[in-house]
Formats: sequence, structure tokens, C-alpha cells
Amino acid sequence: MGRVIDALIAYRVLKILVTPFKKTQAFKMGIIDDKGKVLIKSKQLSRAFPNSQAQAQARKSYTLLIRFVFNLKRLLSKIGVRGPIGSAAAAAIAFFREENGSNVQVEKLVYKQLKKHGFEFEINENYGEPLRHGSYRVNKDICNLEGDIVININEEIVYEGHTDTIMGHDVFKYRDVYLTTEDLYV
Repeated sequence: MGRVIDALIAYRVLKILVTPFKKTQAFKMGIIDDKGKVLIKSKQLSRAFPNSQAQAQARKSYTLLIRFVFNLKRLLSKIGVRGPIGSAAAAAIAFFREENGSNVQVEKLVYKQLKKHGFEFEINENYGEPLRHGSYRVNKDICNLEGDIVININEEIVYEGHTDTIMGHDVFKYRDVYLTTEDLYV
């Protein structure tokens, strides 16, 4: 039973993670903006929505799990995985693989949700040449989970590690953050 619950929670987290902020009920109700920034805090929902029916809908669209995933999405944009939603989903799968190993069923659910939101690709599709070992420069400041800059813009990194190709993005861990080829230039 525990494995089923874990799979359902993982599916729900990944589903919320790959849904653009603009397509969430919390955005439509004005609780967050299009970047996921909180406009109405959870404690203030009762004042912002005096109607009990609207208040119930607001609470349903901004639960503890949803707030957690929104914060995770915003953190992902700070730790080196940026760009289109494919990048965010690639990072989510990388995190999931690191914790639980490869799980084809969960990855297929992520792809299904991405396709549902208008992203068309094949699971084995690759985008360009694979990342080769060598020196690269970072095209933006990269922060860790605490928000501290761990890699400065234009800093040189020497890549000699292993990548996972996830959704066509080469994802690798460097200084405890996930980077993709979108974060680098030669």
C-alpha cells in the first residue's frame, strides 16, 4: 500500500511541477502571479475571499502540497535548471532518479502531462550533440537550494562527469546543483 501512495504523491508532484503557473487555478484566482510569486498568502485567503464558496475553492487550489511544489519550481529556476518547461521536468526526473532510481512508469506520466499541456516530443528524442568532456562557461549565476550563488556567471567549469539525457536535455550534477547544456557556453 505504501508504494502505491508514494507513486500517487510522486505523480501529483510531477504533474504540478510541469504545469505552467499560468494554467493553475491559484493563478486564475489571483493567489500567485505568472512566475509563481505569492500574491495572497495562505493565512490571508479568508480575508481575500470572504465568500465561503470562493474561500473553499481558493484553499483547494492552494494546498500545502501545491505550495511546496510551487516553491520547488521557483527553486529549480535558481539552481541551474532553467529554460522551457522541459528543463524543469528533466530536473524533476533527475531528482527523482537520484532518490529512487529509474522508474519508467513515473517518467511516462511526466511525458503524458507535458503532452497534455502542448509539448510534443518523443521519449527518446535528443536535442543536438551530447555534452562532451571539456571546459565550459556558465551563462548565468547558479544558486544552491539556500539561494547562495555557488557558480558565478562566466565562471569556467571543467566537465568530466556523467550526464543523464532526460527529455533530450543533458543533465549533470556539479557542485551539488543540477545543470543542463542551456546553462553553458563554450
